Amino acid sequence: MTSKSVKLTAACLLVGGVVGWQAPAIAGSDNSSDTYAGDYTGGSLPTGTFLVLQYAGFAHSNAFIDTAGNQLPNSHGNTFEEFTRFSYFAQLGGHPFVIEAEVPAATLTDVNIPGTNNLVAGGFTDPVVHFTYFFVSDAQTQRWLGFTNYFYLPLGRYDNRKVVNVGTADQFTDVPQVGYTEGLGKFSPSLKGFFFDLVANASLHTDGDNPANFVNPAGVPFPGALSYDTATQRPSYDLKAFLRYEPMTFAFVALGIEKSWGGEQVFTNGRFAVTGLPVVLPAAPLSFSKDDYLRGHLQFQFPLARDFAVAADVFHDFTRVGGFREDIGAEIRMTKFFFPQPPSK
Repeated sequence: MTSKSVKLTAACLLVGGVVGWQAPAIAGSDNSSDTYAGDYTGGSLPTGTFLVLQYAGFAHSNAFIDTAGNQLPNSHGNTFEEFTRFSYFAQLGGHPFVIEAEVPAATLTDVNIPGTNNLVAGGFTDPVVHFTYFFVSDAQTQRWLGFTNYFYLPLGRYDNRKVVNVGTADQFTDVPQVGYTEGLGKFSPSLKGFFFDLVANASLHTDGDNPANFVNPAGVPFPGALSYDTATQRPSYDLKAFLRYEPMTFAFVALGIEKSWGGEQVFTNGRFAVTGLPVVLPAAPLSFSKDDYLRGHLQFQFPLARDFAVAADVFHDFTRVGGFREDIGAEIRMTKFFFPQPPSK
């Protein structure tokens, strides 16, 4: 029932076998989601409930890994992201139906990627609308099964003159997702308060337009302009599993593991125009990113009032290919609940 995405990735470029440019380019990738442990139990909230959620996160990357799995020397960067989400809980065909929208933003600081000018285009990334339909929402038996569809709209900021971007190159992304939660207390009294959460999705991307237009790129021995017409991205897949303990309503602590794979991004139809000469050299396709990582999560939430809760997600990348390896990251989520008023007697 939640989503997010700013995945920053890169690789090496060879221009026509004549001009060599060994500098990465970085672009955003809308993939997966930011679903927390226990989010799908929200299907049991009363119809008419309205939520306002505010997220803010920071991640430190201690290495940049290219798509071949090579770590670039002395590479690092810090990522800041924040977004606001609105959620409304309705009914459709007698089942809970949740309507949500969010506006995210992100940027990088302290970036060092050898061979680039490290110019960063931050700002608003692609806004998202999503809908969740619950096939099962049974608080009595502690079982929930929901289907969510996220639509990432290509309206975020992207500057094709910058080597580092947090937004996508005018790509529309559809992310269908299944969320399943099972209470374990019914299987054994010693497991009372424990839950298993599973979230699985696929991210399907359209092509991007005019993704790169670099003037005098670093590493090229003579002046000119390097441009690409199209950005393509293969589907990416993500699987999260959590073991969660909930001692009281809206309070939990959870340990989780996340595996993401696929999502290779490639710039195609490239050319290098030599300054002052009627010479245009073909540029080989640039494979510059993947959504390929293994990540651990520690999440917890605590209610500060009946209608207000604070949650956090602390994470670490164990492995990464095709992007910044996030050595440590943390995100805070604040949720304000607006419950429907009971009918007057």
